[in-house]
Amino acid sequence: MARRRTLFILLSVLGLFLVGTVVVLSSITYYLSIDPSAYLTTDEVPILKGHTRWNASENGQQERIPRILHQTWRTETLPLRWKGISQECRDMMPDYEYMLWTDDSSREFIAEHYPWFLDTFNDYKYAIQRADAIRYFVLYHYGGVYLDLDIGCIRPLDPLLVYPVILPKTIPVGVSNDLMFAEKGHPFLAQTIHNLATFDHNWILNYPTVMFSTGPMFLSAQYGIYTSSHAGAQGDPVRILPKSLYGKNAKEGEAPDTFFSHFYGSSWHADDAAFIGFLGHWGKVLLWLGLIILIGGVVIMAVPGKQRRYTLRRIGGYDVLFPRWSSRTGQWHFHLPRSEASSQSDSIPTSPTYTDGYDDERLPFEMRPVSPASTESSFAGDQLAGRSSPLTETFRRVRNRVAAFTHAIPDEVPRTPHRPRRNRFSRGYLFFLPAIFTTQSPDIEAGPEPPVP
Repeated sequence: MARRRTLFILLSVLGLFLVGTVVVLSSITYYLSIDPSAYLTTDEVPILKGHTRWNASENGQQERIPRILHQTWRTETLPLRWKGISQECRDMMPDYEYMLWTDDSSREFIAEHYPWFLDTFNDYKYAIQRADAIRYFVLYHYGGVYLDLDIGCIRPLDPLLVYPVILPKTIPVGVSNDLMFAEKGHPFLAQTIHNLATFDHNWILNYPTVMFSTGPMFLSAQYGIYTSSHAGAQGDPVRILPKSLYGKNAKEGEAPDTFFSHFYGSSWHADDAAFIGFLGHWGKVLLWLGLIILIGGVVIMAVPGKQRRYTLRRIGGYDVLFPRWSSRTGQWHFHLPRSEASSQSDSIPTSPTYTDGYDDERLPFEMRPVSPASTESSFAGDQLAGRSSPLTETFRRVRNRVAAFTHAIPDEVPRTPHRPRRNRFSRGYLFFLPAIFTTQSPDIEAGPEPPVP
């Protein structure tokens, strides 16, 4: 019973976990889904060979995003690992203004232009949160293109500057903030910078805290809020850069027209990021495994198990017998279950059995109960209890004692009959006789034990 209860508790916890996981993932997938019409296509974006430049006015369009490249680092000295990648982009587009935002310059910028956010900016637990926040503010304040240091340029970004806001698609859902295009003062960036304080929560671990307070999940939530509230505005939609033009997480040959190369720095990741990556890779397998375990456990719970019964009629392997009152004879009786041992061997004589299936043993005293009607209905076999006379009972007891000395088999059924049809083993019978029914004197002195024959 205890094992089934423990199994039930474990299955309940597993079921709640699976249901909660499915509900959360389904909700995130639904609310962070991207309208297919928001994706940019190669038909809308000219793909030029090599480092060929492109002019919007010559093609009847207008550049809405200023030619500014924004990047962030702790100091003004870039690490050698990323310095060459950054310089290659600047050399490819020399007419683009380059702005590097360090920890000091970012704090000075916030203090000068957005002092209402300075306390939140300083209180961020992780440095990457300040690096995330400053990119939203500078894009709103100046406009331009933001690139992480681990993103390289394959071709000039000129054809992408005609759209008001461009965000890259990331996996598994939502958008990323490692690459962003925005015009100056766009309402989407205004909403984003004013919601930073609202989403500033500590999720204990490094990875979820950064992701949901300032990182890609925060930006994805802002995208979902903005698109749902501006569903009817077709003039300034936020466009999404697909994998074919973004190039991240693309296999070889899968994105031949991409504008960017990726070197996957992830310098801010802590130890918990490896676990999150493991869940991202094996999450579906674990969910299916948990579902199989849950179904198997439910099947095991549904199969009825062997249950032990604990009643007052069985103690320590003995069957408990209580005296019953017979109103017809006016005496108390013990009713012994009928033995089935006689059916197994024809050589063993048995005593006559009655129609109710019980043999009677009358007690050598008479007692009238207070309410005989209630006990009279318990056994139908009490009608036969008075057929034996006292002389017959005396003869039967003498015969049994003689048979015990000579090891002979008595005609009477044994007091502890064998019951093969019952599943449980019985060691015999326990007879309970209340002391108030005895006729002996209450003062009983212990005497010498009689010799054992």
